Amino acid sequence: MAYLCKKDRRASLLEAAAHIARREGLAATTVRRVAQEAGVATGQVHHHFSSAAELRAQAYAQVMKTLKAQLLQKSLQLTARERLNLLLIDPQDEQSMMAIPLWHEAMLLTEQEPLMKTAFALSVSDWHALVSDAIEDGRSNGEFIAGEAPEHISWRLIGLSSSMDAMSRLDTLNLTVSCAEYNLKRAIQNELYPKETVNV
Repeated sequence: MAYLCKKDRRASLLEAAAHIARREGLAATTVRRVAQEAGVATGQVHHHFSSAAELRAQAYAQVMKTLKAQLLQKSLQLTARERLNLLLIDPQDEQSMMAIPLWHEAMLLTEQEPLMKTAFALSVSDWHALVSDAIEDGRSNGEFIAGEAPEHISWRLIGLSSSMDAMSRLDTLNLTVSCAEYNLKRAIQNELYPKETVNV
């Protein structure tokens, strides 16, 4: 085992935990599994993380931090509307697709683990900021109309996206992916584009 200073050892263990969380989920992110992945004794993991709950929360936060950086980089090549599609409707890339089940798992753990509740809230806050920034940029370049503060619109769109995602997993509702996508696109249209002229 190569010698690492305390800071680097903790970073190495956290990366191992994040790798497991991405590929196998939070339930698999145990002290024993992380130690095995990192090639160290379990005592090393206990030395750097106070509990398995802290390890899971930090692993989740690390995955979401990496995903945020990737989304920001990808956003540089997208229009504001394309960014909203990416953030709210169609995640497109493999990393985003992997993060979705992790997101659901973390949400369930917030009821039992205060540290996960904090980490999950941070990821929601980051999502909100990304959507708000896309709206602000769209207004600045003329893609979207001016109106209500972006942060309020962002919360409504995120709430709808999250709810549609959850409900689409209930097979008996027959809420198809295309139906959820249609309603999200309509919500974006209603919030950020001129109102359609309706003949009455």
